[in-house]
Amino acid sequence: MNLTASLSGDKIMTTVKGLTRGLLTLAAATACLTALPAAHAAATVAAQDKPKQITLGDLDPRVDAKTVGAPYDPCALGWGAFPAKVRPETDKKPRLRAPSATDVFRTGCRYDNGELPKNTDPNGKIKNFFALVVWAKPGEMKTAQADQPNSQPHTFGGKAGLIISGTNKTSKEPLCTGIIPLANGTAAIAITNGRFGIDTCSVVKHVGEVIAGKTP
Repeated sequence: MNLTASLSGDKIMTTVKGLTRGLLTLAAATACLTALPAAHAAATVAAQDKPKQITLGDLDPRVDAKTVGAPYDPCALGWGAFPAKVRPETDKKPRLRAPSATDVFRTGCRYDNGELPKNTDPNGKIKNFFALVVWAKPGEMKTAQADQPNSQPHTFGGKAGLIISGTNKTSKEPLCTGIIPLANGTAAIAITNGRFGIDTCSVVKHVGEVIAGKTP
């Protein structure tokens, strides 16, 4: 799977009906992530009578930022890493995004601040705003401009990287991706924005500056 597909391939809800389908998909994915492997479950029961509370990062060694050795935690960035204009009025906790077998990253987090239609029309359009912030192991993500079609050089806090501007093929909304090579691996941000009157790549650059300032 290429980078654009990997970073922008999450379910996109463009209508109220689509939102319902998306929530069901998310519920199914969450159920998969929260099911203990049999061997681990048996060891837990044997070790103690009362099962220990399990956190999402305990379930898959590919997922948790600390476990995979990421130099920053995409979920710990929080909405404070985004420009004030796109932040939710009430803090919406980002969701850990487990990579699939074909994704080009090892840990990621999804931030959502889309807007539902203001009427009861089930076919009313949703104004999407979501960001996928990820970290890839060294050599896992291509960082050369020649390997990323339509990319342009950009410097994030002194770190040379790339910006890729485009359109989300599903929602037809602006999409921008930033790639930042780090001393350890690569950071990337992909944002779809159909809600806010702000250049989507400017948001990516803003988040990228924060990441660059937190990592060697």
